[in-house]
Amino acid sequence: MTHFKFISLKKAIQIAILQSNRKKKSSEIDLANSLNFISSKEIRSPINLPELDSAGLDGLIISNKKSAKFAVSSKIIETGKVYKNLNIKYAYRINTGAIIPNKFKNFISLENAFIENNCLILSKSKISDKDIKKKGEDLKKKQILIKKNQKINFIKLALLASVGIKKIDIYSPLKVGVVSTGDELIDYKKKKKDFQTFDSNKLQIINFLKKYPISIDDLGILKDSYKDVKKFYRSKNSKYDLIISSGGSSFSSGDHTSSYLIKNTKILFQYLRIQPGRPIIFAKQRRQYIFSLPGNPLAVMVNLKLIISKFFDPNNLYSNFRFENYKSGFDTNKKVNITKFIRVKIKGKTAYQHNTKGSAKLISSAQSDGFMIVEEGTSNVVKGKSYPVIKFEI
Repeated sequence: MTHFKFISLKKAIQIAILQSNRKKKSSEIDLANSLNFISSKEIRSPINLPELDSAGLDGLIISNKKSAKFAVSSKIIETGKVYKNLNIKYAYRINTGAIIPNKFKNFISLENAFIENNCLILSKSKISDKDIKKKGEDLKKKQILIKKNQKINFIKLALLASVGIKKIDIYSPLKVGVVSTGDELIDYKKKKKDFQTFDSNKLQIINFLKKYPISIDDLGILKDSYKDVKKFYRSKNSKYDLIISSGGSSFSSGDHTSSYLIKNTKILFQYLRIQPGRPIIFAKQRRQYIFSLPGNPLAVMVNLKLIISKFFDPNNLYSNFRFENYKSGFDTNKKVNITKFIRVKIKGKTAYQHNTKGSAKLISSAQSDGFMIVEEGTSNVVKGKSYPVIKFEI
């Protein structure tokens, strides 16, 4: 009889994160296409912002404070231009953002300017040099804009564009293939016979993965025979960084995916002390990683949220589910040596069990608000006691 070493959820997450960090490759990409990717290098500003002193708001500029009044020139200092040879005897109107010309370092905002007969009366006006934006005031040359391992959001992207960054280094997107295994399975778009089952797992996996900056291919439905499984994995080995399969990962003699992986790959972990989701295999075949998930849709959901998400996103840059503590509205027992995920409905600050009989029921998850997590070492859930809950994404 084959004996398997069941590991903890915590240990499985640690292994997934470790392998994720080993897998990273860097590539250069146009800034315009970089949204939601992760920077693989630190990026510093090549310039100051502003590069020259500029007007912080609309106003007037003068060359010195000695004269009592200045005739106001008809010329207006506009943005995007450099003005030279201006007459120092005049005051000039200047628009917000325009470069402050040489020798005109005294600024008066429109609200502080007293103009009479087209002359600026200095004694009744207030010089406000604080309204001049100094060179490098917003951003200094060589200042860090993006740290290594930061996600490029729309604000970061705009910041990089503002200093003329055209290309950036990112972690190359992984190429991921998703496949389902089972003779009974049929594509949900096709007409089903009574003995067949619509394949929902592949759709669940692919749509879960869309939040990450990766490329995803639907590799169809694989017949559950050792010959077909062997041919499939050997033909895909050089084409994908990762393959995620569902079905055939248990330890029965008819589960050919697990049989193939045990014989032909390096098993990074196999089977977890969790319920549902126990029969997951994480393996490596040369440079390719493989997650083999069970066919149970709820087990797939748990594995995606708790383990596979960590492989793609060890720093939680893309995950929008979170742990929150809620009081239990029920009592129940569990095996002390497993981490159990219980479907719950939330009312106020209390979580209630929801349709927990039968772990393969997708409808119960669709109607639930999340999973209550009851960790190893705990043999029962106590009504009124607080437990962490993973809330499902909206």
